[in-house]
Amino acid sequence: MKTMDNIYEIIADNIRLERKRLGITQAQLAEEADLSIDTIKSVESGRRAMTLDTYLKLVRALDTTPFSFIVDMKDGKHHIEQFMFMTRERSSKEVEFVLHMVEQILKGQDSYLK
Repeated sequence: MKTMDNIYEIIADNIRLERKRLGITQAQLAEEADLSIDTIKSVESGRRAMTLDTYLKLVRALDTTPFSFIVDMKDGKHHIEQFMFMTRERSSKEVEFVLHMVEQILKGQDSYLK
């Protein structure tokens, strides 16, 4: 079971990683999220627990979903979050089609690799 401290570390790491992936500075993130740069620094370093309002501002500023920052990216589960993000505005039929196509690709891969 993950401790609360570990969850704060995961969130801090994920926010920092996403900011860097987007190629923006802490100052740019602070401006986009309407937060102080000190808040960004504290959040990214894990020195500060944040309010829900701050968390949601960061989610919006980094154009992601609230779930994305609480998943430990080191264990590979971020792919689930990416899939959820990519299909968030699709109908259930469209998502079913994508899942069907992935299933067919994996079956083909298994058959090819045998």
